Amino acid sequence: MNIQLNFLFSTRHRVSIVFFVSLLVIFNGCSEYERWRNDPPKIHTFTVPKEVHYGETVELRVNVSDPEDDSLTYAWDVSDGHLDAEVGSEVRWTAPELPSAEIAPPQTVSVYVSVSDGVGEETVSESTVIVVFSKAYRVAKSLSGKYALIRSQVSGESYEETGTMRLTITTFTREFQQANEFDFGTYQLIEPFDTEKGTIFWYSDGAGNSTSTTYTWDGALLVLFWDATATGHVYQKRN
Repeated sequence: MNIQLNFLFSTRHRVSIVFFVSLLVIFNGCSEYERWRNDPPKIHTFTVPKEVHYGETVELRVNVSDPEDDSLTYAWDVSDGHLDAEVGSEVRWTAPELPSAEIAPPQTVSVYVSVSDGVGEETVSESTVIVVFSKAYRVAKSLSGKYALIRSQVSGESYEETGTMRLTITTFTREFQQANEFDFGTYQLIEPFDTEKGTIFWYSDGAGNSTSTTYTWDGALLVLFWDATATGHVYQKRN
């Protein structure tokens, strides 16, 4: 009888100890349990412009929800330019400034955002790229190519003329066969930059001053007109 009572007491004692230890494990593991049952945040929209001008300031936004309504933490990062803040669902970003050259090729900037609900180590993230461009460069690239001079106009009188012109993104070459003249130099596009019409300053090699022309362009014919001399030239682009 005593042996049975001792056995029962010992068994109940062990059960109590195991139960007490189990409670400790459960209470100590609450944070681990929370992490186990927690669902990560979900990104619904990631609003970033595809293209911006050099030096332009734009808003970057991310829309996120959390299944448990946990407080969210945001972290932004860009490969270039300036962020006014690196946290929050909305930030303002300023693209890098235009390099010293007015006609500069575009560059690509990476944008990255990560979001955490503070529970566990899991985060959600999105990334994309923004093309930073110079409109002057795009216009110059559109105008660049080889042209054949087909007609000229002086003081209102029009006549056929032959010659060639080559425009690159930064330089031009003009060759007038009729007068046997050759002119080399550079050109500068003037704002507002437009692929259909605008103003160009021409700088000939060895000349300190520039000459100004207006231009119209339809993708096939390029018309240059010098107001100072009332002279115009019509060029046809070669394939």
